[in-house]
Amino acid sequence: MAVKSRIATARSIIFLTALSLVGVFLSWGCKKDHNPPPNPPPPNVTAEKVVLQTVPVHLSYVATTVSVKVVDIRARVEGFLEERRFVEGADVKKGDLIFVIEKAPYEADLERSLARLAQDRAALSFAQDQVKRYKPLAEQDFVTQEALEDYETRAREAAAAVQADLAKIKQDRLNLGYCTMYSPINGRIGRTLVNVGNLVGADEDTKLATIVQLDPMYVYFSPSEKDLGLILKHRQEKNIPVDIILSDGSIYAYPGKVDFIDNRADPAANTINMRAVIPNPEKKLLPGIYVQARLFLCEVPDTPLISEKAISEDQSGMYVYVVGADNRVEKRSVEIGFLYDHRKIVWKGLREGELVITDGLQMVRPGMAVQVREVEAGNQAETDETEFLADDKQTASTTDPGRSAAATHTDAEKGTRGPCTSKK
Repeated sequence: MAVKSRIATARSIIFLTALSLVGVFLSWGCKKDHNPPPNPPPPNVTAEKVVLQTVPVHLSYVATTVSVKVVDIRARVEGFLEERRFVEGADVKKGDLIFVIEKAPYEADLERSLARLAQDRAALSFAQDQVKRYKPLAEQDFVTQEALEDYETRAREAAAAVQADLAKIKQDRLNLGYCTMYSPINGRIGRTLVNVGNLVGADEDTKLATIVQLDPMYVYFSPSEKDLGLILKHRQEKNIPVDIILSDGSIYAYPGKVDFIDNRADPAANTINMRAVIPNPEKKLLPGIYVQARLFLCEVPDTPLISEKAISEDQSGMYVYVVGADNRVEKRSVEIGFLYDHRKIVWKGLREGELVITDGLQMVRPGMAVQVREVEAGNQAETDETEFLADDKQTASTTDPGRSAAATHTDAEKGTRGPCTSKK
């Protein structure tokens, strides 16, 4: 009996303990239901205001420098090269003596021709005297008419010989003059292609050196057919200024202007050959250099600018997150230009003063409330160019890579215009 009593007592203790635990769990669960944890605070984000600025619009193309004049100095007579009167790579002026070919053979030819001229003139004089003497005798029948005609023929032959001698003398003087070669232009002469002492002009005219004019310089580039319309439109209003961007990114000190547009397009590339003339007084530009030609078309006032990091992209295109009323996030589609003053141009989608999120983009969703820390758009000392390039490889479009730089937006709202379109 004592054993049964102890067993019953143990069961009672276990039952009461389990009942107590159940009560504790039930009371804890009820307490949890009546006191939910607080909602997390809105995420902190950084935003900046959309600013408006006057933006210059340019078209930029890969270009090549070409000399306005290129002159090859060639030997026009045969002979040994006796002198070189210049320093290779130096600047020469028009009329400077640069080469001398031996003159002795051509001086001898000239003297021989002068002697022949004197001889033929004497013969002409004698023949003319004979004609004067025999003409009255023939009229009186003291000599035959055939004798008079013979002397007249000799006089005409002597006159023709004199004319031939004069022509030969002229050619001999030209040949003698070709022995001394002068620079025909102001420019820079290159290296000597034939050394002194060599025979030149034996088989054909021998190229001795090349002179190129360096001031001014031509710059050739090829805009697309789409860009041509925009260029022609602005060229009617003014001479289009052209800046040259060198390989190190610096802007050449002397701007030029467009002076030639070809009358035919390249059907393979759908581009038009175009040229600008650039002053080069310091002769820093040389022919054959690849540069960037930047054409200034116009200025677009009141253009919205935002930081590049505020822009995202998905399958629908470019978008930004805008902080609206009650600090709620709005997803806004935008048409983006390209970099200017270290910020992106916005052709469509934003207005002045709107707040766009620049930091914390990964934590926000449309409609979400956020805590905003506003910062001002940074001022940068260095300015990047605004460029419309000519084709898919070198064109930065105003809205997306597939659209032409000449695309025009007609929305009259501030900040939603395309390049070079006036306010409405």
